[in-house]
Amino acid sequence: MRMSATPTCSQPCPDAVGTNHRAVGFTLLEILLVVTIIGILASVVVLGATDVGRQRTVRAEAERLALAVELARDEARLRNAVWGLLVDRGSYRFQEYDDAGGEWHDVERREFSADATGNNIEFVVGVLDNVEPASVDAPWSSKAGAGESPARATGLDDDEARPPDVVIYPGGEMTPFKITVSGGEGYAAWIARSDGIQRARARAETAVDAVDDGLREWLHQEGFVQ
Repeated sequence: MRMSATPTCSQPCPDAVGTNHRAVGFTLLEILLVVTIIGILASVVVLGATDVGRQRTVRAEAERLALAVELARDEARLRNAVWGLLVDRGSYRFQEYDDAGGEWHDVERREFSADATGNNIEFVVGVLDNVEPASVDAPWSSKAGAGESPARATGLDDDEARPPDVVIYPGGEMTPFKITVSGGEGYAAWIARSDGIQRARARAETAVDAVDDGLREWLHQEGFVQ
């Protein structure tokens, strides 16, 4: 009777034990790696959601501002009054000009003011061409000039009287403007703007740059600028 030469072990052979330990150890390492990766991905998802929410806030503030400008234009027409938009670094408010007193007064209505300082949103106004219509007697026009918002150009405090950055007339025309709404570094800025005649609209900064480039090219082709 042929006897088998294959050795048998009453206890697990050393090689088998080592193999089993390595298999078990590798499986545990995989689990730890998966748990670590999931933790990292969860952190990224949370941060990503926060970034998306903040970006949406920037866009919403720009769209709200553009809509508020259009509402103010309607009010100026209906009331046959001169309205203005005064922009500070983190807020803005609309005002109405008092002909009798020669002063600007804040419009005490919720839709005509906004304070985004709590969200660290910044408004930077650039007046494209602060030229008053010839038919309008504008006693405030000598106090403001084209370019950066007077609050930052002259260093005036918020409490000091200063003219609005954008003036809206009873006929519906207004000072051409471009107001940048920024959420800080790493976030795409949005811009509320109008040429003074067309509706105020909000667009992403890159889209506005493209429009500006097209306008410059057209003005050059038509001979308005060299």
